[in-house]
Amino acid sequence: MTSRKVLLVGWDAADWKVIHSLMDAGRMPNVQRLVESGAMGQIATLHPPLSPMLWTSIATGKRPFKHGIHGFSEPTADGSAVQPVTNLSRKSKALWNILNQNGLRSVVIGWWPSHPAEPIDGVMVSDHYHRANRPLDQGWPLLPNAVYPPDLAETLADLRMHPDLLTPAMVEPFIPLAKEIDQSKDKRLAGCMRTLSECVSIHSAATWLLDNRPWDFFAVYYDAIDHFCHGFMKYHPPRQSWIPERDFELYSHVVTKAYEFHDQMLGTLLRKAGKNGNDVTVILMSDHGFHPDHLRPAAIPDIPAGPAIEHRDFGILAIAGPGIKKDELLHGSSVLDVAPTILTLYGLPVGEDMDGKVLAQAFVEPAPAITAIPSWEDVPGADGRHPPHTRLDPMAAHEALEQLVALGYIERPNENREIAVRKTIGELRYNLGEAYQDDNRHIEAYEIFRELYEADPDEQRFAVHLFVSCQALGMREEMRRIVDDLDGRRRALYEEAKVKAADRAAEPKEDEKADKELAHWKNLLRYQPPVIDYLKAQVLTGEKRYSEALEALARVKRAHLVRPGLFLQTADLFIKLRRWADAEQVYRRALEIDGDNAHAHLGLCRVALRRRKFDDAAQSTLDALQRIYHYPMAHFLLGAALAGMKEYDRAAEAFRAAISFNPHFPEAHMRLAALLEKHLGDAQAALEHRRLARRMRRRRSPRRAPLAERVEKSVDQPAVRPTIPAARNMPPLAESLVIVTGLPRSGTSMFMQMLVAGGMTALTDGERRADEDNPRGYLEFEPVKQLMKDSQWLASAGRGKAVKIVAPLLSAVPAGLPCRIILSRRDLDEVLDSQERMLVRRDKAELATPERRKLLKDEYQRMMARVTAMLARRPGTEVLAIEYAKAISDPGATAAKVNEFLGGGFDVGGMAEAIDPALHRNRA
Repeated sequence: MTSRKVLLVGWDAADWKVIHSLMDAGRMPNVQRLVESGAMGQIATLHPPLSPMLWTSIATGKRPFKHGIHGFSEPTADGSAVQPVTNLSRKSKALWNILNQNGLRSVVIGWWPSHPAEPIDGVMVSDHYHRANRPLDQGWPLLPNAVYPPDLAETLADLRMHPDLLTPAMVEPFIPLAKEIDQSKDKRLAGCMRTLSECVSIHSAATWLLDNRPWDFFAVYYDAIDHFCHGFMKYHPPRQSWIPERDFELYSHVVTKAYEFHDQMLGTLLRKAGKNGNDVTVILMSDHGFHPDHLRPAAIPDIPAGPAIEHRDFGILAIAGPGIKKDELLHGSSVLDVAPTILTLYGLPVGEDMDGKVLAQAFVEPAPAITAIPSWEDVPGADGRHPPHTRLDPMAAHEALEQLVALGYIERPNENREIAVRKTIGELRYNLGEAYQDDNRHIEAYEIFRELYEADPDEQRFAVHLFVSCQALGMREEMRRIVDDLDGRRRALYEEAKVKAADRAAEPKEDEKADKELAHWKNLLRYQPPVIDYLKAQVLTGEKRYSEALEALARVKRAHLVRPGLFLQTADLFIKLRRWADAEQVYRRALEIDGDNAHAHLGLCRVALRRRKFDDAAQSTLDALQRIYHYPMAHFLLGAALAGMKEYDRAAEAFRAAISFNPHFPEAHMRLAALLEKHLGDAQAALEHRRLARRMRRRRSPRRAPLAERVEKSVDQPAVRPTIPAARNMPPLAESLVIVTGLPRSGTSMFMQMLVAGGMTALTDGERRADEDNPRGYLEFEPVKQLMKDSQWLASAGRGKAVKIVAPLLSAVPAGLPCRIILSRRDLDEVLDSQERMLVRRDKAELATPERRKLLKDEYQRMMARVTAMLARRPGTEVLAIEYAKAISDPGATAAKVNEFLGGGFDVGGMAEAIDPALHRNRA
């Protein structure tokens, strides 16, 4: 571990498109010096590009479905109300927690979310510290738990700047004509002042702590650029046609001045941090960009988190310090890469469960050693996190919620708290589904969006995301059904409008309004809403009706939905029609609109490959990878281009990269196998890659339609029922894996004992021995606990054997492996009683609280519903669900069912005797 210090400065929504022009004009000299003395580049965001999710990914190196932060708000711990998202929802250690365990002192200011402040070795100032939501004369006490350690609270509270204390000299650089604004009618000036004052508060705390507290890691987060841009980017030069000239005159300076102000603050941070010596590495970054040009939307969607449409997929990254290359351009960086890189700077290993990579290209040679451990989550020791029972102060929750409402990120919760909580949970699920889609995990995303769409079929965005996952999973009938459903609802609304218009025809005062409404709906029938035609085009493409798909896209274009995605799909259709010149022209048109669109660069690669211009194809693919490095198809096509150039070693590395980002990529396995066999002399490795590819193709080929049918049936019949063995068409038992599953403490050990007594071989190692909780033994296999990291061993070690896998880990079972699953169902109160008793015996009684029990019970219900649906649609899978209570009351019947389910030939009597009613100690 080194003595290096790291200063991490976060500017939410900062964008090189604005910064470059200001640097060229000499108006951001501190960023200029940082860039010239180090490495810089664009940094790719994640989707959805929502700040609490992104900054938590930056701090943990993990995607949202791992770290647990899924939106701007969340239900309170008791589920009775809504509060702003807290760090109590975070499931993973952040950088400062890992550093805490390694004796390093951190100062963290304003990170989103960081309330309540964590008890780290150092200082934490939470994201509620600087909020000013009421006039100063009504009092401005510092919210409880906003600062740790508490003895700094009073000192830091006095450093804050309230909007009421701003002077004209502070405001007029942002809005020179501020004195001409009637603030009783125009609230934009007040919004600007509030953002400015809160930014000053954060900076004041940062500078004081740099001067007065020791640190090894210093992280400060400024949200002001994002707030300034959401409020005033629409007025940024050049004036857009829909912006009134007077508004442009008043507010066109705000964004530029905001960037210049941040440059000045950065200069102060650099000077103060430099007093610690020359061993400080400085990282300046943003979580996403913000469209400053022709891609600025004319309107914001009236949906939760609608303002995120203004975000751009690429933010800023600059890094300078000892051992960092100078004047270096970084390519393919992601917000997920920041935490692994910082750990490497400190000489600490990277968690293998982190989703990012180390930015090795930024280091001079010799680069620091990159080491790894399975997970920092498993490392014991004081990490400065909150104890599980900690709860957020309700006053703080209310104040921060008001802030989010004011920014337009969330709607004000309904007065009916139950509705508000339900809507909040729905939004969190929606964001989680989009995060799964962003990582190409469409199986999980499908379950979420199907659930949301069925609950609210009028919400079009649910249908669109469901369509996307169906398309990725090859569920063409489901895609067609979604489009038909959307079209039917639109027509039904038209008929309703026609009736309403006719009803009002007798009222002369309403005639004109009624006629306009009717004309509106008739126009929609004539020119269908763009989204429906857009989805229809994709359905038609899947049906190989390419010309009709082009016609549908032409209707979208007439509806003025001209975005890069439209051009990409049009160009893709031209490729399918073998119209290479047309495809190339459209891809280049997409790049004229957005030169950073990685998918358009990849489209040019496809065209070049078709024309056997391999050099051009490789360059276009590299252009795509410079924007998004975590892009399996780009690595695959780079491999194809390099193979065409006869650079076989590099081509193999590209195919391996594609497989590393998407292990279930049969085409990449096959191309790599061909290279290994024909050009690289490794026939054994080629054979293995071909075997993997064949297994994947068997899994995904003709099962697509039955998959959709099975999922659809599981909605109406969630209980999984066994079928007669002869009708199952399952592989022999010797080729299948037998899984005993359920919630922890639901009776899975008893069912494993039953199988062993019946003559089946169990995959177990005896590592976990019998105890008071399981006097007959657990029959577990230690590697099962690591299934989320490594599950491929199951295919070879598990066939023909029984293994116990708790329900939450079932999704990690390798696809294509035939499974016969015995699912134990037990009363949830009995399960929780048993779990709580186990916690008490393990000296963890503090976890057995009534509040936690309620949360767990609800989550267990949702979890088992998701598991049931997942198993119902998993190919090559049959499930026998057994009620634990019935097994206890009638062991003979249960043993007979299990024997039949497994194909017969087992010792039914032995199995029945293994079920001991005396073990049913926790009864509902």
